[in-house]
Amino acid sequence: MIDALLAWRPQTWVDYLLLYIVPGFGMAMYLLAKTIRERPSEFARGLLNVLGKKLTLVDRIKDGAVYCFALACVLLGWPGFVIWYFMNKKAEVARQEFQERPEFDCAPEYLVAVVNPVDAEITSYVIDPLGKVPALPFGHLNKAWGNFLANMLDEQDELWSFYIPMGSKVGKYQRMCRAEIRGYAHVRDGKILAEFITESD
Repeated sequence: MIDALLAWRPQTWVDYLLLYIVPGFGMAMYLLAKTIRERPSEFARGLLNVLGKKLTLVDRIKDGAVYCFALACVLLGWPGFVIWYFMNKKAEVARQEFQERPEFDCAPEYLVAVVNPVDAEITSYVIDPLGKVPALPFGHLNKAWGNFLANMLDEQDELWSFYIPMGSKVGKYQRMCRAEIRGYAHVRDGKILAEFITESD
């Protein structure tokens, strides 16, 4: 039987049509299985019933008609659906990467220079004659500074100073900053991993 299938060649237009819709049929079965897997759970259906949104016979007939129409579209237009599927997957990955991107004000274009942590502490040492601010580097922010440095354990880690001019676009949502922003960034291989803001509005 396998030899007969391998030796088969399309001869009529029906054979060519069947050959064309085979990939579409496979894709339709995949989409159907995905839809069934993602359908509302028994709990969700029970919740809909409580809210008075139980599916009627007319609703089920409409759903069946929609599925039949969708099946016909996939069988006949599967090349377009394949292109749409991969484009949608690519867009979904891009959206996921955007959502996972940290919300830092600093960006590579705002980095100024590599700084030694000791030099940064010396220039940021606070002396308050009234004694309201601890006589420590960065004053009240000293503990946060220590936590910031504690994460710089890799040999490739660098401490960079950064400066963001007023009116610049910052963050992944590109909001406009209303004042100058200064601080330090934890950088590894050109990628910003954390930031410590010392001056902001």
